Amino acid sequence: MHWILPCTLFVAVNCFSVTGNIEVRNSSREESRMEDILNELQGICLPENNNRTTKEIIQDTQKILNNMVMYKDIVKLNKQLQDEIQWIIKESADEQLFSRILRLMKRDAKGICEKQIAKDCTELQKYVLVSGVYKIYPYTNCCNVDAYCDMTTDGGGWTIIQRRLNGSVNFQRMWTDYENGFGNLNGEYWLGNKHIQSLTSSGKYELRIDLTDKSNTKKYAVYKTFVVGDAATKYTLTVGDYSGNAGDDMAYHNGMKFSTTDQDNDNKIGICVENYGPWWHKSCCHSALNRKFNSNLYWRSFSSNYAKTSVMMIRKL
Repeated sequence: MHWILPCTLFVAVNCFSVTGNIEVRNSSREESRMEDILNELQGICLPENNNRTTKEIIQDTQKILNNMVMYKDIVKLNKQLQDEIQWIIKESADEQLFSRILRLMKRDAKGICEKQIAKDCTELQKYVLVSGVYKIYPYTNCCNVDAYCDMTTDGGGWTIIQRRLNGSVNFQRMWTDYENGFGNLNGEYWLGNKHIQSLTSSGKYELRIDLTDKSNTKKYAVYKTFVVGDAATKYTLTVGDYSGNAGDDMAYHNGMKFSTTDQDNDNKIGICVENYGPWWHKSCCHSALNRKFNSNLYWRSFSSNYAKTSVMMIRKL
């Protein structure tokens, strides 16, 4: 999550002299600058030898006009910020007092303006409290990943790694799909085994699974131990320390490798994935929440073994 606007304002105000010695530009200079800016903008929206339709050009130009409201607000806020700083300078006749205030201003601006880079939704909860799609940074000095953050369930701070709601996304997929992630972040999706591995190998994580059946009965399972191994281990599952009311149907899969339509890593002759979908299968399963949706999501202890929806989420302890 990037907090940019306050920093833009704070930096921009430094373009003005707080001592009141602001250069006065004459109208011809302003007109010249206006023409330069207009020519640049039109060069973007009206490039030579372009194949865009008149309607597309009008739409793009209108978008620029709409953004002008935001740009005008930035100028107004810059002026307001300038006036406030000038007031502080005038009223802080004591040089030591002003120096202290300036240090505080710089410290606070740094806290506001710096990019807030969070490894997961647990860290992100320091800055945002609303559930939604955010960028997280599971890897050190590399790469961001989009994920849905649940900021309300059981105190919030959950990174959703799997969600099944209505069968709108095909979960009967190959190894690379499950490795990299797929689906609709605002609907059904799988975060990606490599991302889950990076997160769960960086600290102690808990797993929460929320299930509903066809009569909308809701139950949950929480595992205080949840780790997914790296690609060399075939994303082996380590899970334990169960609590909840859905039944402990992940324990059977503890220590198992992940299987997909093109990689059969289970202990059964035949392919568990064909009947139960990609999962950490043994022979075959006590749970299978990536099963074909019309076959019902399998959770052995829950409502005749089947669930209508599932959400899997992790949180750093």
